[in-house]
Amino acid sequence: MFRYFCENDSINDKIVEVSGGDARHLKTILRAQVGDKISVITSQKEFIAEITEVDDVIKCEIIEELEKNNETNINITLCQGIPKQTKMETIIQQNVEVGVKCFIPLITERTVVKLNEKDRELKKLDRWQKIAKESAKQSKRNIVPQVENIATVKELVQRLKNEDAEIIVPYELEDVKLLKDVLVETKQNYYIVIGPEGGFDLKEIEMFKEIGAHIVTLGKRILRTETAGVVTSAVVLYACDEMV
Repeated sequence: MFRYFCENDSINDKIVEVSGGDARHLKTILRAQVGDKISVITSQKEFIAEITEVDDVIKCEIIEELEKNNETNINITLCQGIPKQTKMETIIQQNVEVGVKCFIPLITERTVVKLNEKDRELKKLDRWQKIAKESAKQSKRNIVPQVENIATVKELVQRLKNEDAEIIVPYELEDVKLLKDVLVETKQNYYIVIGPEGGFDLKEIEMFKEIGAHIVTLGKRILRTETAGVVTSAVVLYACDEMV
């Protein structure tokens, strides 16, 4: 069933209007007709709505409220060193499916991709946000995870100084501290920080250590940057009883 995400105040007298790209998708791809049903999701609730009018704007009437919440009770933000080519799209897609609620694209010392133009950066962010939305629909999320503005490691460290959260940094040169040791006591908020293809520079690791981040190993095998985030997220969710 098609899932439409909207704001809480977009539903007036049980009527919701689907517009923009969602309306075009319903009309031209799914061939929506009067009487068809869709899911309508706000930040608080999920409804079943019946299509009453098909035009450039598709009108629907709410007919049922669902008692369903597919979101986790914990919050995971994935801070991902921007990889080459389209790997970021795969990273966002898979981590949305797992349950990550927020993404921070990260420029690191060894990031190969350089976004020197503001227009290019905005286009990337727009594309990544669309990927998050489509993945949220596919995986039946109750929210669309947010892709935040691109940040540098220094900017991220400044931000995390004031966060009440567990900060986890998998690092290929760490061979002592295990991820499971960090998760003995579970927390409400987690930041998982993943380096790009070349990993983190040592001075960046030192910056994270200074703010109390946990520098951990994910085991004997080296994971690709597009694998490390989803593996770490899944382990955190499992430890917090969110994958049982």
